[in-house]
Amino acid sequence: MLVAAIFLFATRDSSSEISVTQTLRKVDLVASVDSINVDSTWSQESGVTRGGAMRLSLDDLRVLTVQDGTLTAKYGSMSACTDFVKPYACVLLADMLGDAVVWFALVPSDAIAGREFLTMPGLVDMQANGDEGILRNGWVINLATPVKRECGDTATSSLRDFITRFPDQLSKTIVNLTTDNVVSVKCK
Repeated sequence: MLVAAIFLFATRDSSSEISVTQTLRKVDLVASVDSINVDSTWSQESGVTRGGAMRLSLDDLRVLTVQDGTLTAKYGSMSACTDFVKPYACVLLADMLGDAVVWFALVPSDAIAGREFLTMPGLVDMQANGDEGILRNGWVINLATPVKRECGDTATSSLRDFITRFPDQLSKTIVNLTTDNVVSVKCK
């Protein structure tokens, strides 16, 4: 107790910053969206949907309904998809509880192979014994076994080595839309 009091007294005027831990969002579902239908008063405000529901027809023929009050993404380095008219313009990333959407993000699909793969920012960490990858914005996505590492002539010994050498903006992550997991990482 005395040591803690001395530490607090000695560091109270220091210029060190304390960072608040970011909330991690587990992505259970990654799917290309065929069509989007929203109620006329629907909106996303302050990280929550308001004014009705959104219905998403997915490429696997499922239809999901995002209810009023559902949590929405803080996109960070990812862009939000705003094209609700063009088929397959958006990819849904969602945290699911059974058939219910707990949290979601809609991002633009890739221009090439947009119904097969999604390019996301590089990984910054792993968790769950290497089964999950973490993006800088706190999104957690399942990792394939193995994850292919591509970086020209630069060899890496493991995915952990790759993430350490090429984190976040130095690499990109490729997600397979059929298997809902990261299948490769590429350095820039």
